[in-house]
Amino acid sequence: MSRFILIILLSSIRLTNYGQGVSQEWADSLLKKLNKGTPDTVRMYVYFMAAQAQIFKAGEKEVDLDSAEEYMRKAALINMKARSADADAFQVLLQSLLARERRQEKKGKELAEEAVSLLKNANNKYYLGTAYFTLSDYFNYNDPNESAGKRRLVELAIQAFHQSGSIEQEAYSLKHVADLYALNDERAKALGKLNQSLKLYDSIHYAPLHAVYILYSHIYFTDGDYKQALSYGLMALKSALSVGDSSLSLCEIYNYIGTIFDRLKEGEKAIDYYNRALRVAEKNKDNTSVLQVMANMVNTYIALKKPDEALVFMKTLPKSLIKPIADQDYIYTPLAYLSIYNQQKRYSQVESYCNQILELIKTHQPPDDLLHNFYLILIRHYLQGGQYPEANRYIGTLDSLGKKIGDPSRIKDGFYLKFRLDTAQGHYKEATENLLKYQALNDSLFTETAGRQMKQLEIEYETKKNKDEITVLSQQNQLQRNRLDQEALVRKFSIGGVALMFIIIGLLYRQYRRKQQNNKIILQKNEQLQHFLNEKEWLVKEIHHRVKNNFHIVASLLEIQSSYLKNQDALSAIQESQHRIYAMSIIHQKLYQSDSLSIIHMPEYIYELVEYLRDSYSIREDVSFSLQIENIELNHGSAITLGLILNEAITNAIKYAFAGKKDGKISIALIHISDVQLLLTIADNGRGLPIDFESRIGTSMGMELLRGLTDDLGGSLTIETKNGTHIKVIFSYKPVAPANSSFSQ
Repeated sequence: MSRFILIILLSSIRLTNYGQGVSQEWADSLLKKLNKGTPDTVRMYVYFMAAQAQIFKAGEKEVDLDSAEEYMRKAALINMKARSADADAFQVLLQSLLARERRQEKKGKELAEEAVSLLKNANNKYYLGTAYFTLSDYFNYNDPNESAGKRRLVELAIQAFHQSGSIEQEAYSLKHVADLYALNDERAKALGKLNQSLKLYDSIHYAPLHAVYILYSHIYFTDGDYKQALSYGLMALKSALSVGDSSLSLCEIYNYIGTIFDRLKEGEKAIDYYNRALRVAEKNKDNTSVLQVMANMVNTYIALKKPDEALVFMKTLPKSLIKPIADQDYIYTPLAYLSIYNQQKRYSQVESYCNQILELIKTHQPPDDLLHNFYLILIRHYLQGGQYPEANRYIGTLDSLGKKIGDPSRIKDGFYLKFRLDTAQGHYKEATENLLKYQALNDSLFTETAGRQMKQLEIEYETKKNKDEITVLSQQNQLQRNRLDQEALVRKFSIGGVALMFIIIGLLYRQYRRKQQNNKIILQKNEQLQHFLNEKEWLVKEIHHRVKNNFHIVASLLEIQSSYLKNQDALSAIQESQHRIYAMSIIHQKLYQSDSLSIIHMPEYIYELVEYLRDSYSIREDVSFSLQIENIELNHGSAITLGLILNEAITNAIKYAFAGKKDGKISIALIHISDVQLLLTIADNGRGLPIDFESRIGTSMGMELLRGLTDDLGGSLTIETKNGTHIKVIFSYKPVAPANSSFSQ
C-alpha cells in the first residue's frame, strides 16, 4: 500500500493528542487538593496543569483561553517569590500553546523555540520534554525535510520524559514517534517503538491502549497482513469498550475494522461495522464522520453489486447529519449517488450528478482520493457515450491525481482508461503502449501481493517449526527429570534389583526414543508436504491468473485489429472470436479468485456470461433472458466446453432469431435428468430454423462447433424448431453438490 493511503488512515483515526493528556477532571481534582499548607512549587505546578487543561479543551472558545491566562497569572505571582527560571520558561511554552490555539502559528512556533532554548539546561526535565513535544507540533509530517525534524524533536522529548520519570508521557511520545516512523515507511523502527510504549504502559497498568493497538493494526495493514491487522483492530475495539469510550474514537475504530473486512472481501461484515460506526457518529452529531462512513458503506454495497440497497441506505440518513461542514465534505453525498446510479446504469442521473460535482469542485477542494474516484466514473461515462473530447479533457487530471496519490492500483486504472480512449479514437500505437503498461503494473501488483502472502506462510511455517522444537526439548527435559527420580528410587533396592531395574529402564527408554524419533520424522514429512502443497496452490492460481490475462490481451488485440477492417463478415467473425475467448477467460478468473483450483460454480458462471453477451450486443431492452440453473459444479474442462456451447447458441439466437422483434426471449436451463446425466437447453421464441436446415448444417461454423463441443462432452445434441429454436444437449455428469437454486431475470 502506498504511503498516501497510510496517511489517510492514520489522520482519520487520531485517538488523542499530547495536550489532551491533561484532562479537565484531573486538573480539577488537583485544584481541590490545594490548601494553605501546599508548597509554592506544588501550587505553581497545579496552576500550570490547569492552564493546559483549559487550552486543550474541545473547541477554541475565548472564555477557556481567558481561564488559562488567569491560571498562568496566578503561577507567575507565586514565581515572583520562588524565582524559578524553569517556571519562567514554562510560562513561555504556555504562551506558545495559547498562540497556536488562536491560530497565530508563526508567533507560537517562535515562542516554542524560545522555551526549548531556555529549558535545555533546566532542572525540570518534564518541562523540557513538554517543550520539545510542543515544538514538534509545528513541523509538518507531509514535508520530508520537516518530517525528519519532527521525529528528532519527539525523540528528544522521550529522553527528557525518561529522565524526569514521567512514564505515561514517555509512553505516549514513543507511540507518537512510532506513528511518524510508520508514515515514513520505516515500519521495523515503528514496531520497535510501539513495543517500548506498550511495555511502559503495562508497567503503570494503563488501561486505554486502543491508540497503541490501532497503530499496530495500521502497520500490518500496510504490509498486506490483513489477518494481523484485524486482530489488533479488534484488540483496539476491546480496549475502547472496556474503558467506556463512546467518543468519535470508537466511531473511527469501527470504521477502520470495516475497512479491513472490506479488503478481506467480507463485505457483509464490513457493512455491520460501518453501521456501528455510523451510530456512534450520529450520537456525537459529527457530520464529517457520518459522511466518511456513508461513503465507505456505499462503496462496499457497490462492490457487492447491491446498488438498490445502497440507495435505500442513503434515503435513511438524516439530512441534518449529511450537511457538509468542512470544505472537503461537499462532494461526499453527490459522489455516493453518482456511484449508485452509475452501477444501476441510470445515465440521465449520472449526467446530472457529474455536472453538479464539477460545479462544486470550482468552489471547494475535496480530498484527492475522492476526486480520483469521481474522475474515474466521469471518464467512463463519457467513453460509454462516445463523448471522446470530453473524456480527453479530464484524462490528464486523472493521471496527475493517480501519481500524486501514489497508489499503484489507481495508476493502473488510469492506464486502462487511456487504452480504451486511444482505441476508440484510432490511436492504436498509444493504445498498445498503455495496454502493456496496464498489464505490467497489474502483474506487478499481483506478484507483490502473492509475495507478501508467501512470506506470511513462511513466517507461520517457521513459527510452527520453532514451537515444535520447543515441545520436543520440553519432552526431553521432562524425560530427564523422570529418569533422575527413578534412579533415586532404584538406589533403595538391592544390587540385584538395581541391575534388573536398569535393564527395564533401558529397554523402555530405547523404545520411547525410537517412537519419539519416528514421530519427529513423520511430523517433519507432514510439514514438508503441507509446505509443498501451499506452494503448488499458489503456482496453480498464478497460472490461471496469467492465462486469464493472456486471454484479455488477445481479446484487446482483436479489438485493435477490428478497427482496421471494413468487411462486415470479418468484423463479425472477430467479434465472435472475442466472445469465445471471454467465455474461456471467465473460467480462469473464477479459478484464481476462489479457494478451489478446479471446480466452477455453474449458476454464477452462466449468469456472468449472459450479462457479458447482453452488454456486448446492446440487447438489454429488446431481448430478455430466463435462467433456470441448478446448483451444479463442474471441473474447469467441462465448464469451458459448456461455456463455448452456450456462447455459440446464444450468439446465433441474438443474430438470427428475432429479426427486429422487440419482445424476444431466450430461456436457458441446466438441470439433472438423472443421478448421472445433465440436460442443457437453450430455447428462443424467434422465427426458428429454415426448412432446409438439415441439408445446410455443414455450412455453419457455429453449428459445427456445437456438434464438436457436444462430442467433447461425450453427449448428444438435438436441434428442433417449435415456436422458435430449441437446442438440447444431454451429457454425463458425476454428482458434486445435491443442493438446488434457480433464478430468473
